[in-house]
Amino acid sequence: MENFVFLEITRWIVHLLILACILIAILRFRTLQFEQKIVFYLLSITLPVELVSVWLWKVHINNNFIFHFYTVAEFLLLAIIYRKHLNTLIKSVHVLAVMIAFVLFAVINTVFFQSLKQFNSHTIFVECILLIVLAILYFYKELRDLENRHLERVPMFWINASVITYFSGSLVLFYVANDLISESMKTKGVIWGTHALFNIVHYVLYAIALLIRNQEKTSALKS
Repeated sequence: MENFVFLEITRWIVHLLILACILIAILRFRTLQFEQKIVFYLLSITLPVELVSVWLWKVHINNNFIFHFYTVAEFLLLAIIYRKHLNTLIKSVHVLAVMIAFVLFAVINTVFFQSLKQFNSHTIFVECILLIVLAILYFYKELRDLENRHLERVPMFWINASVITYFSGSLVLFYVANDLISESMKTKGVIWGTHALFNIVHYVLYAIALLIRNQEKTSALKS
């Protein structure tokens, strides 16, 4: 009972945070930078996915198929952001090749290994690894180039912090999800409760990223 209440509370917090992020983005859309708009598009997909998956779960319908499609969409949108911001470190064509390879891997995994009725932990595991690598590369590029002395004022810094925090925390969680799916409700509650906490941090950092006005653009206007 306690686990159920905790899950319900954290789930509502996550949904409200996503909605808040979307509203912030809508109100500031004209001034949003490229990466902020991509995050807005991602969140606009995420909210209905979250709501539909919860509804299906409550009516005892398998909702795993949703995540087979959502995982691909999430990775591609985030990879588009990194493709732009890592173009001085990695050739855009290489990031594009990774994006295509990931889609192919996701399709192969769904067709041959984890069907639409199963949780796509293999695909999410690979997604986590790839995004963690891209996030580390972004931090490396910023430290190498030192273009932004106040990274906390740069939206991409907070987007990257959100990515590396959430996907690092979720890496092991998603990988073991299938092995623990037959465990007790208490164990499942701990797993998804932990995931909900990662989600809260994830969307709080996204909210900060959407609230920040781009430092470079502001500096250019002043000059």
